Amino acid sequence: MQRHYQEIAFATIVRMLTVASLFTLLFITAFILKESLQIFNEVSVREFVTGRQWRPVSVNPRFGLWPIISASIVVSSLALLLALPAAVGSSLFLAHVCPHRLRRPLRMLMDIMAGIPSVIYGFIGVVVLLPFMERLFDMSSGDSLLAGGIILAVMILPFIISTTAESMELAARGYVTVSSSMGVSRWYMLRNLVLPVSTTGVIAGAILGVSRAMGETMAVIMVVGNSPLMPFDLLERIKPIPALIALEIGSAPLNSMHYHSLFGAGFVLLVLLMVINLIFYFLRKRLSNT
Repeated sequence: MQRHYQEIAFATIVRMLTVASLFTLLFITAFILKESLQIFNEVSVREFVTGRQWRPVSVNPRFGLWPIISASIVVSSLALLLALPAAVGSSLFLAHVCPHRLRRPLRMLMDIMAGIPSVIYGFIGVVVLLPFMERLFDMSSGDSLLAGGIILAVMILPFIISTTAESMELAARGYVTVSSSMGVSRWYMLRNLVLPVSTTGVIAGAILGVSRAMGETMAVIMVVGNSPLMPFDLLERIKPIPALIALEIGSAPLNSMHYHSLFGAGFVLLVLLMVINLIFYFLRKRLSNT
């Protein structure tokens, strides 16, 4: 009887926490939207999103967010492109190749990497990566889209690896014994059986990686140069949306158009993340049904 009441209490607490999380998300979304409405009353949503000039404090202010939106998408995509092959290979190694005595220490190392503050990654980027890029590409300053993509790729690796490795371990349980009994090599099993079945896990890891990359602020600020330019060149400076908000919110007068435009940028980022997550979700669902 006591165990029954404990289970009921636990289920009630879980439901309450779930509802509280949903209401918190709705409250945050509603607050950002409320603070954004004033800029959308002055500037059309189309002009705000597709405009190419960001000059909020000039005599004739311009609130064009397109270069900054493009920078957020491109730097996150570059980070995922760099991180995903390494993450899949590392996940295969951890799940099926790594000796058992090393598996746990390596997983602990992944957890430590995930917990390192972003400012530390940014500091390493400033001290190590930027001078290396200046020498390699003969640049006056290493601040660039490529530097931001590399730093973000390193930062999202632990999140993708942890999710993908667990998926690969679960996927292989039904194949290891059968493959060994039939004389199928380990590498054939991994390439032709485990990898295809683990596709949904890889996509789940990619969702976590992209969400982390698009919302990252401090490390990106320190290495991308923070210029609102279109991301046409890997060695060009950019300014993603989180960097824009972090750098300008402190100097924007309360209730000014500049202030509300930054909330508008945050709302655009929130919508962008929701759209990307929905795309990945439907892609994952479609692949799981095939």
